[in-house]
Amino acid sequence: MLAVLALAPFAQVMILGTYHFADAGLDAVKTQLRDTKSSVRQAEILDIVKRLKAFRPTRIAIEATPDRADEINQRLLAYSEGNYTLSANEIDQLGFRIAKQCGVNQLTPIDSKLNLDFSSLMQFLGAHDAQRAGTLGPLMQGIGKKFENWDKRFSVSQMLAIHNSKTYIRESHRFYVSLCDATDGNLSPGADILGDWYKRNARIYGNLRRNIQKDDRVLVIYGSGHSKILRELVQDSGDLELVEASNYLPACPVPASEIRFIDGAE
Repeated sequence: MLAVLALAPFAQVMILGTYHFADAGLDAVKTQLRDTKSSVRQAEILDIVKRLKAFRPTRIAIEATPDRADEINQRLLAYSEGNYTLSANEIDQLGFRIAKQCGVNQLTPIDSKLNLDFSSLMQFLGAHDAQRAGTLGPLMQGIGKKFENWDKRFSVSQMLAIHNSKTYIRESHRFYVSLCDATDGNLSPGADILGDWYKRNARIYGNLRRNIQKDDRVLVIYGSGHSKILRELVQDSGDLELVEASNYLPACPVPASEIRFIDGAE
């Protein structure tokens, strides 16, 4: 029998799903969270930075478009030299801090923008299923309230433990999957949104992949809604090793039942 040789992955990739530390109001789910720059939150952020530093990343990829690389890395340089005050967002609070402590001289922006056509979906539901059209807004508000409730109860590390739990990763993706039955057999605006969501994440993965070098340890700091697809793409690459962010985080502080967004079987 021929021996099967195991191919060593040429890089390790950790997908750290985050919530937005400073909500810019660009996502469908709107939240008002505690001030990231408060003394309590800053102490908590130093704890999560210490945890993630243990991964020893050689590259840090962030949720920003590649055309912003020069601007962001000029700020990183200024921060490293003591000439820049961190803003509240997770790129600065996590990305800049971890980069400085791990000797990573540049951050790697990998985002790709693609608008999802929720207006066509709402028009379709208004014509075909007005009752369901009326439930999407409250669903989004309910998810936002859930986030705000967690924010009041838990530390930053615990919040990230929730966002990187298997249940949360699945639930955040189920929302998009649940839209697919918005179809009349001809128009399928729900499936179009899901398809565009995959398309955007495939582009993000492409930007990530083209920047990875042999033996890199890549920390990807990204909105947790992207985690399901990005994780799958890394796992399906065949030569990248997915490192679980949960290995560097505290235990998830809530049961799976509290994380679920949409009714359905586990």
